[in-house]
Amino acid sequence: IIQSVTKINQIMDTLMIKSRKEQNQDLQLVNINDLVQRELQLLEGNLYFKNKIRKKYFFDEQIDSIPLLYSYISQVFYNLINNAMDSMWEKKTRELTIVTRQDESKIYMDLADTGCGIAPEDLSKVFDPFYSSKPPKGEEQKEGEPTGTGLGLYTCIELLKPFNGEIAISSNLGQGSVFTVVLPKQQKA
Repeated sequence: IIQSVTKINQIMDTLMIKSRKEQNQDLQLVNINDLVQRELQLLEGNLYFKNKIRKKYFFDEQIDSIPLLYSYISQVFYNLINNAMDSMWEKKTRELTIVTRQDESKIYMDLADTGCGIAPEDLSKVFDPFYSSKPPKGEEQKEGEPTGTGLGLYTCIELLKPFNGEIAISSNLGQGSVFTVVLPKQQKA
């Protein structure tokens, strides 16, 4: 319960507009492995995630900690995981693979799913506000079908901007997608 309340507070902080000065004061050294593992522990409370999805995790144990707003990166991870779960909703094979890695200048977090994938013509639109491949709430065709507002990926991009982060996508329609969060180790002034 305490972890859930903390998570809700982080989400609320993320949704509130903060000045650049406040953001700089809230920066803390964040280890992506620790963040991902903490978020995965919270997600185990979701029975679909816990029981219906096969998971593979590969963490670079030497990964550097970098200055970030924890709540921002936590929200990015949460949104990407939710999209991955939604994309696998009707799939027979539901597998989620998460990899953390780094090079000299950047930290990477790859989230791969065996979901429905994204059509090539839609790849350029997925970060647009209000674009969604999922129906809006109330317009589902089947009971339990995932719905969307078209704000999840857009929010991810906005939350990564203060850290000069980005998201790369590779996808095969009908086979799944890989979303890669890229964070520079040194922030630009």
